[in-house]
Formats: sequence, structure tokens, C-alpha cells
Amino acid sequence: MPNLKRSLSLCAVATAGFFAACVVKDNVPPPPMKPKEEQVKTVEPTKPATETGAKPAEPSKPVEGAEDPILVKGRELYNGNACAGCHGDKGQGVLPNVPKFTDANWQKNEKDEEIIASLKGAKAAQGMPAFKGGNGTDEEHKALVAYIRFLGKEAGK
Repeated sequence: MPNLKRSLSLCAVATAGFFAACVVKDNVPPPPMKPKEEQVKTVEPTKPATETGAKPAEPSKPVEGAEDPILVKGRELYNGNACAGCHGDKGQGVLPNVPKFTDANWQKNEKDEEIIASLKGAKAAQGMPAFKGGNGTDEEHKALVAYIRFLGKEAGK
């Protein structure tokens, strides 16, 4: 029985100590925390390259022909109509059995008319969906062909 009384006394003392540690000193609440965005340390801006003596990076030169309006239109159509999903963003081909527009032999052997026929749905049985369900315009087809040819030239550099 004495051991039980001692154990209960120890538990009571430990519990009292725990609660005493939880009581706010002098009933003063802790200071409010700053919002997260104010807690972030600010970093001083770096000096422009001209002030540090370093040369600023030269802007990259556009690829020859990349700003040609027909190529710009072709790139928009290519990227906006899921062509890149199978043929790759640079024409490198990402799925098996799809033409790689970067392949010099493919570029040499494939005629523009064959590419346009594919865009119109001639190769639907092989898994090539018709561009815009077969409702693409002649200008859109020409722009896509020009861009596909451009991808081949880019790969050959």
C-alpha cells in the first residue's frame, strides 16, 4: 500500500508540474505571429550586370526562318492540335511507328502532297487522326507542311 500512495503522489506531482508549465506566465499571452509573407527574409536586389562589370547575356538569335508567318502559323497549329503528343515537340517522334520529322530520309522521301493527304485523314487506319477531323483549310495544311519541313531542317543543323 505504501508503494501505491507513493506512485499516486508522484503522478500528482508530475501532473501538477505539467500543468504549471502550460500556464502562461503572468497571464500575458504570447506576441502575435507575423503573417507568413512578413516572415520571409527580404533579399537585396542584385546590381545590373553593367554595374558589376559583367557583360549582360546576349539575347538568343531567332532561328533562321522561325519568324516567317507561315512557320509561326504552322507552329501554332502543330502545338495547338496535339501533333506533338505523337510526333514530339521538335518532331523527334515519341510514339513507336510514327514519322520522325527529324529523320532526313523521311523528309527526303515524303512528298508534301502525302503529308497533306495524311492531314486530311488518308492514314486514319494506321492511327493518324485527320487534322481538325478532316476540316482543315488549305492554308492550315500548307502551314503545317512548312513547319514539319522546318523541323527537319532544324534537326539537320
